[in-house]
Amino acid sequence: MTIAIAQTGAPTAVVNRSLAGFMRAVGETPVLFARGGPDALVDGRLTTERPADADLQRTGSWLRGGRRAVTSDDLDAIVENLDSAGVTALALIGGNGTMAFLDAISTRGRQRNTNLRVVGIPKTIDNDIERIDHSPGFPSAARYLAATATDMARDHEAMVSVEKVRIVEVMGRDTGWLALAASFHDHDPEHAADLVLTPEIPFDLDATLAEIDRVLTANGRAFVIVSEGVAPELTRQPVKAQNHTRLIQGGIARVLAQAASDTLDVTARGEVLGTAQRCNSALISPVDAREAQQLGELAGGWLVDAQGPTDVMVGLARSGETAAIPLVDVGGRVRSVPEKWRSSEPGDLRSFHDWLSPLVALP
Repeated sequence: MTIAIAQTGAPTAVVNRSLAGFMRAVGETPVLFARGGPDALVDGRLTTERPADADLQRTGSWLRGGRRAVTSDDLDAIVENLDSAGVTALALIGGNGTMAFLDAISTRGRQRNTNLRVVGIPKTIDNDIERIDHSPGFPSAARYLAATATDMARDHEAMVSVEKVRIVEVMGRDTGWLALAASFHDHDPEHAADLVLTPEIPFDLDATLAEIDRVLTANGRAFVIVSEGVAPELTRQPVKAQNHTRLIQGGIARVLAQAASDTLDVTARGEVLGTAQRCNSALISPVDAREAQQLGELAGGWLVDAQGPTDVMVGLARSGETAAIPLVDVGGRVRSVPEKWRSSEPGDLRSFHDWLSPLVALP
């Protein structure tokens, strides 16, 4: 038996922990590593080089990642490359797009009679994978955002004489999980965001500016969190593109800040937090580090066991219980913020904050 493993998409602060757990489970079983995301699989760049233990405790991704608009020819090339290398089992680490990709590889393998077994290991800071309570990578990103947002609110409070409005942009192309996480303030109750704008809530520029004006009138300043996927038509960013290969660099915060400045006649700043959300090592969630390794280990164990489940993703319940979730139930599907948490008012999000609190574990 030879097993291959790869990652697609972007890193998280704990994705290397999943690889560590996987390697622990497979033991002495031969493993080939596709370093470079889907391109490495298509090109057949498979190596036996193993990561050092220290690499697996750091952020980034030892496997590296990337995105690709995969074609039918690409699927054929992947299956042929794996078969030629003697690979009988494949693990992919990634989000909902990765799970759809893995399902397509498995389907093509069956069509070509390769008997390839596959297991997906969930990974995304966006927390938008179906059938899982929370995705490895999200708790650490949420912890970073919750701590950073309250720090920035304190900074804004100090600078209110020259900066009346501050709008902070976080990641989240299709969903508002990360923006809601930035509203978490149990560790600093006096410095919550005033408004939270997410893709699940229909956006209207005039109504948003009116809300900012309302907060200004009441508080003398306004501190706003916005998801990068809010109002993509205002930034021309490819945030809604599937398997995108163009860089998404944000911009909605600066657009809104300029609009607030022009319309409300106040000073306003737009901030884009960027990739620090997914790679900060100082604020890794202890829960996240443990669960990422646990799910990687479970996936490796399933692939080593000839009778283990295949065509599944490792799932995680709120209770900590794990399960084999069919790839067809998660591939390409987006888990949006549920209706009960679709509010722009942080004061309405008490139950969300209660749900998030043990994951971020802020003192």
